[in-house]
Amino acid sequence: RVAITAGYTEPDTSDGNTSVSETRKTKRRGFKFSTYAKEDHRKSLFGVAFNPYGNPALPPVFATVGSNRVTLYQCVEGGTLSVLQSYCDPCKDENFYTLCWLYTVTDKDQVEVKLAVAGKRGLIRILSPERLTDLFTLLGSGDSINELKVHPKDKFILLSASKDNSLRLWNLKTRQLIAILGGLQGHRDEVLSCDFDLMGKHVISCGMDHSIKMWSLEGISETVELSYTYQSEKPFPVQSVHFPVFSTRSVHRNYVDCVRWFGKLILSKSCENKIVCWKPELETGQSSTIPEQAEVLHSFEYGNCHIWYMRFALSFNYDTMAAGNQSGKVFVWDLLNEDEPSKQSTLTHQKCSSPVRQVCFSPDGTTLVAVADDATVWRWDKN
Repeated sequence: RVAITAGYTEPDTSDGNTSVSETRKTKRRGFKFSTYAKEDHRKSLFGVAFNPYGNPALPPVFATVGSNRVTLYQCVEGGTLSVLQSYCDPCKDENFYTLCWLYTVTDKDQVEVKLAVAGKRGLIRILSPERLTDLFTLLGSGDSINELKVHPKDKFILLSASKDNSLRLWNLKTRQLIAILGGLQGHRDEVLSCDFDLMGKHVISCGMDHSIKMWSLEGISETVELSYTYQSEKPFPVQSVHFPVFSTRSVHRNYVDCVRWFGKLILSKSCENKIVCWKPELETGQSSTIPEQAEVLHSFEYGNCHIWYMRFALSFNYDTMAAGNQSGKVFVWDLLNEDEPSKQSTLTHQKCSSPVRQVCFSPDGTTLVAVADDATVWRWDKN
């Protein structure tokens, strides 16, 4: 079981250390510094995510992961943070890298929100903040898990990206491993990031082999359906998908550590001080080769981000993008600005000087949260 402990933080709501020049830039985009907190384990925080299934009339809730800890916060009115819960994994060697919010509908038509977390040990823990406990653990990943994503249409389907060069598709309702994406034409090194498209028909992935691959899920639809009803003493027939429908190494020249769908376009980043927007050129005719041509449309450049596992974020309505760098700055782009698409605002604070591992927008887009290597959590709000 996951132990439940109190979460201790060191809050600071003072904005006097925000630089004047950067404050002017922040106001143009509407974000200003609100507060920050420091978790007591004082180790790197690798992931942060807002709960997208909460009551919009209540203050938003988000969770952070780092070390063997999962901490839930609420963005209290007035710009402060309130610690709601903190989960501590029983294994001290665990180091959580990623998290994903889930939900199920109970027999009384009530929504129960859950959390999936994973990291160094390759175990996927399913937590219930409402019941104050862990529900179950998914076993079967070959190594550490770097990212988790839930299917946009089927709330029971979970995707994991692993250090074992593959992606795995899971059924949370039956706790069954459905399919493994990888093998002959799969990634040749650690898979660092993944994402579903809006309809849940394709998966995009990237990794240490400098490649970005697109996988079709249409060929495993029958296996997904079978995973809900399978009852046999024999092991479930896990399907292997060896061939992606697209693969390229032409967009980046280094580790690709974050990738997201942007409609039918792709946003991806590497250790090259930029996020690239590009379009995969998929062949419509019959061909025995995997398409690999990509058309780069735009680059969002920013400075001092040469280390890997630094993930950017898109707002829920896809109109804003944000990313942090290794000196503690957070950059924000207005994706609706057609005249100056590369124009950015920069959020800084004198006490924020460690690498910002991940950022996240609240569901309504009015709050931006970042987590850093020094165990700090940073909050900015729109005026």
